[in-house]
Amino acid sequence: MEPVKFKAKEDGSEVLISPSEVVEIIPDADMRFCLVILKNEEKLFIQGTRAGIREQLNIEN
Repeated sequence: MEPVKFKAKEDGSEVLISPSEVVEIIPDADMRFCLVILKNEEKLFIQGTRAGIREQLNIEN
């Protein structure tokens, strides 16, 4: 599947995330951002709710 563009929390830059790279999506306290942990152990804070990010990446439960 194609990588999906998201906006980084820190500076609003665009980051590409492939669904196959995602290990875990953890919502931030205010629920507007999430920490996404990738298989290569990289951690990205991006804009979006957990459900919204999962939907965009087409990841089921």
